Amino acid sequence: MKVGNVTERLDMNTNASLDTDEMDRSGIDLGATGRLQLMFKLAEGAGLAVPLAAANALLATAPQPPPIQQQQISPPIATQCFMLSNMFDPMTEINTLLWDVEIQDDVIDECNKHGGVLHVYVDKQSSQGNVYVKCPSTATAVLAVNSLHGRWFAGRVITAAYVPLVNYHSLFPDALNALALLQPTRKP
Repeated sequence: MKVGNVTERLDMNTNASLDTDEMDRSGIDLGATGRLQLMFKLAEGAGLAVPLAAANALLATAPQPPPIQQQQISPPIATQCFMLSNMFDPMTEINTLLWDVEIQDDVIDECNKHGGVLHVYVDKQSSQGNVYVKCPSTATAVLAVNSLHGRWFAGRVITAAYVPLVNYHSLFPDALNALALLQPTRKP
């Protein structure tokens, strides 16, 4: 083996493959934005939060859409209620006894890590695998949604969307008076 100083750099403007010995020796110059994007990807994969200053810096460098397409898409308004989709496929759960209770307990367990849950409904007839959740506060729901959205569950990627409180109570009138935090039904 011969060790020496590297004095030449591979020109990144060429169509060179990233999987070469030359690339291993010279490395890749990502620049500030590239490093931030890489940090986001790595944090996302590890389930870590990215510092707010880094997030703001990356947003500041994001390309702006052309003026014609500058329709403002408002972010979803957080409420204490949300719906999880893609939690199950009712067609594959038919032969499993109490599968809905297991899913409900898993949701309660996860929400208890973020402040608890007051109401959970597993819509067994939903072809989208929907589970409805009401948390004790909007802050608790935001933490739970941030934790669950994009997460893998039973081989599926979960999506989470806020549900307005009025709509939730019209769907589940019993949730209006739910004041006690739920605990899983299974024995520890």
